[in-house]
Amino acid sequence: MSKKKLAKWSDKYVMKETKALRVAYQLKRTLRYFTKRDFSVHSESVAEHLFALHYLALYFQPLEDPDYKLDMERIHQIITFHDFGEMLHGDIPYHLKTKEHEAQERKDAKIIFNSLPVFLRKIAKDNWKDYLERRSKEAQFICALDKIEPLFELLDPVSERSLKRLKHSYGKDFDKKFRATEHFPIMRRFVEVISQDMLARKIFWEN
Repeated sequence: MSKKKLAKWSDKYVMKETKALRVAYQLKRTLRYFTKRDFSVHSESVAEHLFALHYLALYFQPLEDPDYKLDMERIHQIITFHDFGEMLHGDIPYHLKTKEHEAQERKDAKIIFNSLPVFLRKIAKDNWKDYLERRSKEAQFICALDKIEPLFELLDPVSERSLKRLKHSYGKDFDKKFRATEHFPIMRRFVEVISQDMLARKIFWEN
């Protein structure tokens, strides 16, 4: 992307777009069946995270891929299945995840996939494996998207408390997101701007 086109994405404009994108995040807190949840404590299911990825993909895909070379159907399939390995033992924050956790996820994913309807097994496994190995451009796009999505989730007075509760440091968080968005300049701008906003407000466990 040219510097001229990137110039549009000023700090002010990025934050404006971020706040507009966060409007749909209210759906994560809209419960069904007349149930209740304690919204004074931050919580998020993996399914809610996947909803956000599907949603953000619709925003970032045309910005990062103006020639529409990416396969959107494949993108949505990879998003849907890429975290199935977390079903049995839960999601582990990246800075606490060990090689043993990763091995368990791979083992669990195979168990889950073999439990699905026969028609879905290959689709699920192939898309999960693609994400794991970052083979396709679509998987690389989703990897970047997956790393920046928490910036939107945590841009909330209650949600942001999880950064200190789970001992997230600014340096590690920023570095991981910055590297993941190497080939996606618009996503990288969001990383730069939102991370700086969070740093200025001192919401990290370690700045």
